[in-house]
Amino acid sequence: MPENQLFPAVLLFGYPGSGKGTQGVVLGEMPNLLHLAMGDIFRALDKESDLGKEFLSYSTKGLLVPDDFTVRLWKQHVDGLAASGKYDRDYHVLLLDGIPRTPAQVDLLKPLIEVKKIVHLVIENEEALVARLSGRAKKSGRPDDADPDVIRKRIAVYKEETSPVLAGYDAALLANVNADQHPLGVLRDVADVLSQCVSGKI
Repeated sequence: MPENQLFPAVLLFGYPGSGKGTQGVVLGEMPNLLHLAMGDIFRALDKESDLGKEFLSYSTKGLLVPDDFTVRLWKQHVDGLAASGKYDRDYHVLLLDGIPRTPAQVDLLKPLIEVKKIVHLVIENEEALVARLSGRAKKSGRPDDADPDVIRKRIAVYKEETSPVLAGYDAALLANVNADQHPLGVLRDVADVLSQCVSGKI
């Protein structure tokens, strides 16, 4: 794909409980932002399609989905949105949530996307984050998720997995946003970051 045909994209990262899903949905309502959550793409996969059958060949055996499969599925989804008129490369900036998740995915995506910015929702007070997730889990009726040690492990795993992914990009692209504030405050700060890199697309 020629360089001028790369998909313009903003990458969205966030700690468990940082409000990443909420921010992604709200931001996706902006006229020239298209929010794509990889989890949603996996869930919407037609299990009778070629990619669907390939996905089942991994998932039914308890195997991790390979990185190249994930990127192929993502690319097919974006191409489908373009073909249906829901995505215009010259107008939209993709807000990617859940991809890339590994350094290999970073490399596979480099010929496909032009990363305009990386928004990382960060909560410095990890104990406050543990308390937030614990309270949320109790309300949702999932007591296992309310175990503080389990939550701390999830946070540690997130940091371990995310650090090498972020290292695959120019540090100048990274914008850390304080997610330990009201969701409207987070939205304000994220919007300020994005307005500097996507305003030219309006």
